[in-house]
Amino acid sequence: MTIIERIANEIARLFPDATIYTENQSDGFNEPSFFVEKINTSSTVEQFDRQLRKYEYQVVYFPDPDNPKTDMELMGDYLLSGLLELKDYAPLRHIQVTQQEDNTLIYQFEVWGRFYPDKKDEIKLNKEEVKGQIK
Repeated sequence: MTIIERIANEIARLFPDATIYTENQSDGFNEPSFFVEKINTSSTVEQFDRQLRKYEYQVVYFPDPDNPKTDMELMGDYLLSGLLELKDYAPLRHIQVTQQEDNTLIYQFEVWGRFYPDKKDEIKLNKEEVKGQIK
């Protein structure tokens, strides 16, 4: 499961009737709705071939067009209270909420993880044929 899918699942848990997009929509987004996207990834090399990776995401909330300012204020509080971790995966870090002039709410955060990347210089035997017999 991707991190974006995990974020969408958490939003769906908090708001079961919400529309959640994970891809841009050519005909625009319905309102109210959420759009989840990754905005940046960084990696720091650590000891023993580990990497600390920081993934930055944002959840864009498109509020009810009839009362967008009130809806965004309430949604910001709901997200700050409820969307704090990806269940059984990782906590959210460096959370920021901003209201944009185009009547969208941006909930931005980082997900951190330690990884052991595959070594490219290792020889891997995938489909090797053996000539002769093994005794």
